[in-house]
Amino acid sequence: MSASLTSSPSASSATVRATVVICTYNRADRLGACIESLKAQSVPPEAFEIIVVDDGSTDDTEAVCGRFAPLPNVKVIRQPNAGLGAARERGWQAGQGPVIAFLDDDAVAPPDWLHLILSRFDEYRARTDAPVALGGPTRPIWEIPRPVWLTAALAEWLTVWSPYTAYRESATEHLFVGANMAFCRTALAKVGGFSAALGRRGANLLSHEESDLWHRLQDHRFRSAHDPAIWVHHHIPASRMTPMWFRRRIFWEGVSMTRRRRPQKDSRHFLAAVRTFLSAPVAGPVRQHILKPSLWRQDIAWQLHIAYCWGCAREWCRSN
Repeated sequence: MSASLTSSPSASSATVRATVVICTYNRADRLGACIESLKAQSVPPEAFEIIVVDDGSTDDTEAVCGRFAPLPNVKVIRQPNAGLGAARERGWQAGQGPVIAFLDDDAVAPPDWLHLILSRFDEYRARTDAPVALGGPTRPIWEIPRPVWLTAALAEWLTVWSPYTAYRESATEHLFVGANMAFCRTALAKVGGFSAALGRRGANLLSHEESDLWHRLQDHRFRSAHDPAIWVHHHIPASRMTPMWFRRRIFWEGVSMTRRRRPQKDSRHFLAAVRTFLSAPVAGPVRQHILKPSLWRQDIAWQLHIAYCWGCAREWCRSN
């Protein structure tokens, strides 16, 4: 499928205060509710634009987008599957707003979500040390009852995230997640936006495109903020509430971490990969659980440790 852009006549750049980017891949069943939540924002539609980046979907995503394409503040970009990092980069670059907000395609925002984001950035304009990145909590919508073994720590891997109950700023803390984040356009441009080498692509669970961005923001000594009032709901499907999904997710976490570090071609890295691969099954976190069969079904931490190490080893081997 070739890249294409479908859009309706939009408001002039002088009146657009924010660009909201939704990157989607085969989420036709959730995408409609996400866009509807943006239609219901208290901010006037002429003050913001919605850019949907269809990253090579093969389901009914095109038809869902077609329902909203006639709206004057909606643009739909279709491109071959290039991954989430590339889709996010394409989305914000195509927009006009000085504030760029990102909402996951399986999330829904309350009516005051964008108003609160813009209010914060309005406050920041008067400060020389103002944050350039803003995040907020993601509250889960569980498709099925949450399993007993799925602890609060594990739930964070599902982007169930609410780290603070009060507003917080930091130049050293990662205070936003991909499902609910906003940036100053000039800061994104200065650090080079999102890496196309990271982020989900097709069926893989590669990630860290926002972590990589945060590190580059940190390199420029930019500040981030977390506002607990700027929350969204995030759908958690039953398919992700299984030990198998978590093993895959943490395996790809190892791949992502190693890829983001960009290891140099060196025989020492290959030897480190071999050591990591062989030592994972007998490492301390694994021994502590594997000797207690009664815990195997209650705590999958030992499995995830192995998965992570093997993901690191896999990427080290591919890089050398």
